[in-house]
Amino acid sequence: MKYIKVKKWIAAVAVILVSFTACEDQLEEKPYSFYAVETFFETVNQANMATLGVYDPLAELESYGRNLSMLGDADTDILQMRGTDLNNDRRKMCHYNADPTLGWIQDSWRQLWLGIDRANMVIQEIPEMDLYTNGTEDEIKLLQRYLGEAKFLRGLMYFDLVRIFGAVPLKTTPTKASDDMAIPRASYEELYNQMEQDLTDAAELLPWSSGIPEAGERTNKGAALGLHARVCLARGGYYLDVYEKTRTRVSNYKDYYEKAAQLTKQVMESGEHKLNSSYEQLFRNYCEFKVEPMESMFEIAFFNPEGNNNNAGLIGSYNGPATDKNYIYGRANAFFNTTPLFQATFAENDVRRDVAVADFQVLADGTLKPYPGNKDDLYTPGKWRRNWHVQESKNPNNTDVNWVYLRYADVLLMRAEAENEINDGPNAAAYDAINEVRDRAGLDDLPQGLSKEEFFEALKNERTWELCFEGWRKFDLIRWNMLGDAVRQAEADLLNHRGNYPYVAGSNFDDDKDELWPIPLFDMDENPSLFQNPGF
Repeated sequence: MKYIKVKKWIAAVAVILVSFTACEDQLEEKPYSFYAVETFFETVNQANMATLGVYDPLAELESYGRNLSMLGDADTDILQMRGTDLNNDRRKMCHYNADPTLGWIQDSWRQLWLGIDRANMVIQEIPEMDLYTNGTEDEIKLLQRYLGEAKFLRGLMYFDLVRIFGAVPLKTTPTKASDDMAIPRASYEELYNQMEQDLTDAAELLPWSSGIPEAGERTNKGAALGLHARVCLARGGYYLDVYEKTRTRVSNYKDYYEKAAQLTKQVMESGEHKLNSSYEQLFRNYCEFKVEPMESMFEIAFFNPEGNNNNAGLIGSYNGPATDKNYIYGRANAFFNTTPLFQATFAENDVRRDVAVADFQVLADGTLKPYPGNKDDLYTPGKWRRNWHVQESKNPNNTDVNWVYLRYADVLLMRAEAENEINDGPNAAAYDAINEVRDRAGLDDLPQGLSKEEFFEALKNERTWELCFEGWRKFDLIRWNMLGDAVRQAEADLLNHRGNYPYVAGSNFDDDKDELWPIPLFDMDENPSLFQNPGF
């Protein structure tokens, strides 16, 4: 079932927490700031409300309602923003022509910092509550859980900042009006150490999903372990170093693959999570507003009863099949198109192909109209389609569909990747993990005896087919040091496919610049201790 109560609380708490802001102008000028009233933390319910407020910045258009969810796959070799001109923020960002003045970039930066400051407040205040040490057993357990949630969310938001903007300031205390906000960038080591510590603490404090009534939309121990593994693979992968202005990786990178293997092993051996037997039903559940924490380990929850832009997402509207504006469940503008050659990479019997790629449009009466063969540039992601929705739209664009941040299938594939790397080739654990994903897709097991390189090639394909359009393709390619080559090869292949194919990412991409977004210009002006990312 859908945990509507959780969504209502998150939306309501966002309004309450605004009253703790010293002044709106200050918040606009200081992106790290959220001024708290410490006396708010007197009851368990108040601590819960404050914790829910940490979730809220993730559930806005400027974060996972639009910007952060959909730009993780575009432009890459599997997805592109429709249109090649540069007349709006989304096209400039996707087509690797971003600049520090873009409003979308500033808005995303600010939402993440707002969430971090709220997390800092909760992390500071909950342990100081009398109930944290002197409450009943149930009260103490709940407060420990809320503290774990805040640490998980702070780790998540710092991870987002670092993978999108590079090294950023590190701030772990709530902002006061008198604070000096001229905070310099921290080192990558400091930032990743903080992320790992937060996620380690979160895993110790949080129950497994079976012990959380709202699991899926509120985080849990398995999600903390899974995100920690994801952080470790990023830390052990390649990145564009803003200090050295070059792409590099740490010399002890295998240590982080070893950590990722152990973290994913804990999740797998817990018995708390498993794959949905049907890949199609998994995504129907999202569109039908059903939360299934067995596979969907953590989702960004949206709740938009009035149809406005607060706590609203464009999941299925921007990134779903084109849908007529008069369709009862809302329209879809289909701003993102799959690259037509991607559909052909799936095996004929792979059940994921027809879920992932929509080669049709939805008419006003719900009829699916296939595109002719010469219109393959209009294909779209199919995972979030309007014709799977089950309630009438209150707004033609906005939806209540959750964004899936972490699935158990990803945990399995991270385990396979990590085992292959640390053992210089696949072991039984690597084969078991990847074959579990392939089995659901209707594919045969991988053949035994693959080399490290052969298994990695299979792993790359499997991650693409399984997780496509869920926001991770670009970041996988970055940590594998393959993004530039991938978009250039995609452009060459698409032009060979059709001489005038509209794809410009390969020509625009600059290896020494475009793996990151620029720091927003306004925030550069407000914080003289910041310096701009390479190339901007």
